[in-house]
Amino acid sequence: MKELYAVVSVICASALICSLVSAFVTDGSTKKILNLILGAFIVCCMIIPVRNAIQSVNINLSQYETAQNITSTDDEAYSKAVLNQTKANLQQSLSDLLEQNNIIINRCEIILSQSDKNSIIISSISIYINNDYLDCTDTISNITFNNFGVTPSIMTE
Repeated sequence: MKELYAVVSVICASALICSLVSAFVTDGSTKKILNLILGAFIVCCMIIPVRNAIQSVNINLSQYETAQNITSTDDEAYSKAVLNQTKANLQQSLSDLLEQNNIIINRCEIILSQSDKNSIIISSISIYINNDYLDCTDTISNITFNNFGVTPSIMTE
């Protein structure tokens, strides 16, 4: 912005100076020569600040991310979306499976992680039940372990 301000102020000042000088000269041939010199002066006054502004532009490409970083970020976002959707599907499946066995749960939380081989592992399962189903904890554990391979943590609310 400073460079633009410098260009505009120099052009305005040089135009004002040229107008004042040409107003005082009345002779025809002298006026033509003076107009030529003043025109060259105005052109120089416009070129020099623009040249300085262009030279002050610093192109630093290191601040921008490379295509490889952007791609890995997209891959990470896709992986996270897959994990979230898988988590939602497994939680709904567990709720439905227990409901088929006449056990209504408040909610369940399944924590997933991704292994080195790009597979998803169930880290833990937490099931929240009412006190009414407290006597069904063994059944809930067996159903969950048989279908998901993980022993759940059962908590009452």
